[in-house]
Amino acid sequence: MFIKGYSKGGEKMKKEKGFTLIELMIVVAIIGILAAIAIPRFAALIDKAREAGARGNLGAIRSAIAIYYGDTKGYWPHSLDTQAYTVGTGASKEYLPAFITRYLSRVPYATLKRSVANSRNNTVATISTGPEAEIATTSCDLDTGGWIYSPNSGDCRINHQGTDTSVLTDPGSTMLYCNYGHEEP
Repeated sequence: MFIKGYSKGGEKMKKEKGFTLIELMIVVAIIGILAAIAIPRFAALIDKAREAGARGNLGAIRSAIAIYYGDTKGYWPHSLDTQAYTVGTGASKEYLPAFITRYLSRVPYATLKRSVANSRNNTVATISTGPEAEIATTSCDLDTGGWIYSPNSGDCRINHQGTDTSVLTDPGSTMLYCNYGHEEP
């Protein structure tokens, strides 16, 4: 006859401590389900952060362009580079300083969501528009990335026609990167 908790020789049995295989499998399954839900949300947050950075960089470029315009008595930068320019002739000749290094240390990157082509680019395409005319959305490339700038109007935009991550949260939304800063109120 055996007494509960004692072995055949009369020694006290040690109770095994730990998790059963079933308990471990349940924990692994729960972690897997949580990861399946959380990872796509984190990926969307990364894309939103990249777009917020692009908006911030666009604001910095536009601010520097506005300061240049004020400093040069109404002249927009000819291009967003390190080249200085002169305008006019004779006594009315004016020196226009280089935009880069004086107003911005470098052209920042336009960092867009990772699923679009050229999602991190800092090249600047310079185009001509009418005086004070904004850049048309159709002037933006389908997938070049970087920036597009008009020296006639001082308008600067993201040079990409892809839609941003707002489409994920609002399916009716179709905000194009090229329209950042030109949203309807």
